[in-house]
Order: sequence, then C-alpha cells, then structure tokens
Amino acid sequence: MKQFEYDILFFEVKKQKDYAEIRRILNEHGAKGWDVVSAEAGDYGYTVFLKRETAS
Repeated sequence: MKQFEYDILFFEVKKQKDYAEIRRILNEHGAKGWDVVSAEAGDYGYTVFLKRETAS
C-alpha cells in the first residue's frame, strides 16, 4: 500500500512580485517530489497543502 507524507505552506502576498517567490518555492518542492493537493486563498495570502509518496 502506498504511504504519503504531507506538508503545509503559507504564503503571504503583499505585492505582485510575491507570486514569483511563491512559484520559485513551489518549483523547489516539486523537484523534491511534492505535489500540490489544494490551495486556499485567505485574507492575507495562500495556504498550500502538499503530499508526496514515501519510500516504504
């Protein structure tokens, strides 16, 4: 049976250039095997939920 681990990231957005930083961080996580499960917009930014398969 597959097993997963999870992570949660929060990104505060104050300026348009903050989106480039979000993209950079998500690309770094993607290179390490993380997949975005969902993202939620809030009053001050975004909460992103990630998962990746663990070696079992």
